[in-house]
Amino acid sequence: MERLNEKGISLIEVLAALLLVSIIATAAWTALSIGMKHTTAETSKTEIQQDANIIISKLSSAHRQSETYTIKFQNNQLLMRACVETGCGGFEPVLDKEYDFTGTTINGEGDLTVESYIEPKKNHANIQLNLSKNGRSLTIQTTLTRIRTDRP
Repeated sequence: MERLNEKGISLIEVLAALLLVSIIATAAWTALSIGMKHTTAETSKTEIQQDANIIISKLSSAHRQSETYTIKFQNNQLLMRACVETGCGGFEPVLDKEYDFTGTTINGEGDLTVESYIEPKKNHANIQLNLSKNGRSLTIQTTLTRIRTDRP
């Protein structure tokens, strides 16, 4: 029996190699896609947490340094006006970003259309801050305190 010259690769070997490469490429693409979705979700979550921390820090600072301050919500922004011994300023945004604050309560009051007037020397401020944006939400409960000077 005469042997054929077997130089080169057969069509079946080429197809098998292409199949293996496509399986590996599909697995790699799926892993990258899942990783990118997870990264986007975590970045969004971290951004909301950082913004909530900024809001709480600014409210805490106003609570400790102001005679009184007023908080109101307008056009998906949290606005604050602090009053010190020399007078009151105008309402300024606490954060330059817009969020949905639905569910936020200040001293048990959940009506966001009403201005919340706070006297730190007389009362602590109980705040439940709800931030929502792009399907992500975060809730933080805190109490802003200061040494009360209304006692004899």
